[in-house]
Amino acid sequence: MEIDHFAELVPYLSNFLHTIPTASQLKLECSLRLLKQDHRLGALFFLGHLEAHSVTYLLAFGSPDMDLFRHRKFYYSRNGIDWHLLLEPTSWSDDWSQLCSEFTGNERFVYKLRSLASGSPWLEIREQDRLWYVMYAILREAAAVPRGALRMSSDKDIVRNPFFCGLPHDEAAELHHYQHFRVPERAAEENLRGRAECNLSMDVFDRLEVDVLPESKSYSLRKDDSGQVALLSSLHWIGMEIFHKANTPLYGFYYRGDGRKNWDLPFMVDL
Repeated sequence: MEIDHFAELVPYLSNFLHTIPTASQLKLECSLRLLKQDHRLGALFFLGHLEAHSVTYLLAFGSPDMDLFRHRKFYYSRNGIDWHLLLEPTSWSDDWSQLCSEFTGNERFVYKLRSLASGSPWLEIREQDRLWYVMYAILREAAAVPRGALRMSSDKDIVRNPFFCGLPHDEAAELHHYQHFRVPERAAEENLRGRAECNLSMDVFDRLEVDVLPESKSYSLRKDDSGQVALLSSLHWIGMEIFHKANTPLYGFYYRGDGRKNWDLPFMVDL
């Protein structure tokens, strides 16, 4: 949730049976605004809560540039007041998502993971590095926005679309009108193919329903009781929730989970 609209977006979490108490909300908003100012960030987002054994990590990310992904920075806090920068590990791999142990709450704790490469030794991974990786993986694989919320400029900057007015009610209820919140990984031709109408600046982003396996079954999508708000839940990263109020520019995503990927999903759905 973008911090400049934090108070406006928090009430939507109740649709997922989540809440942030008023006192905690005010503390978070104040500390994050100070973080944005002190680190000279152009945009700052509160990602959510990661539940560890002995503590809850609060997670945030932001960028100093207009581009939301260039020089992106990750932060964590244990108390909602003091925020610490998470540095990208010098070496890491997607093997790390195989870790099934819960987070301990001790940033210096070291996990051991056997590398999937044949003959490789055990990998040693600090909890602080694993925290960076989980944030990276959740944002890359599970975070999403409605079509049109982001645009790519002629300079290839990825920015929020100031003219986004929201999806119509019928489109808000369809998965193919949502896109990954990330730098496009598929070729533009693939993302544009098959659209009756397309806009290169908005439709260059990776579509949600075809990019995550099993296709069209990696998210649940429903509407709230009013029928106005579309609610998506990632089934790969349990706890990642996305919401969008139709015909308005209001949207956001929030994570509350244990930082472990659901590798059993292919066995849980009817392929």
